[in-house]
Amino acid sequence: MRVIFKFLGGPLDGKTVAGEPGEPGEAQRYYALTCHGRLGQRFRTASEYAVNVLLQERLQGENPHRFQQHVYEVTDRIDNGDVLVVRTEYVHPPAV
Repeated sequence: MRVIFKFLGGPLDGKTVAGEPGEPGEAQRYYALTCHGRLGQRFRTASEYAVNVLLQERLQGENPHRFQQHVYEVTDRIDNGDVLVVRTEYVHPPAV
């Protein structure tokens, strides 16, 4: 089965991630974080900016980076047996 995640809003807006469950990669990570694409499931992810900074600078022990966590929610799940499409939408943080 092929798994496709589609993102709406937030830092991943318009991004599509595809892969097979069990294969290493983003699709497998999102599949696991969403309990196999369960409707209403929320999960946290990092922006591409945060990932790139961490790749270049590595984790800082003394002065740790403080990146905002981004939350998405599964809003739609279409499973035809061969392909599972999971649509997610950005959850805006509450106003402070």
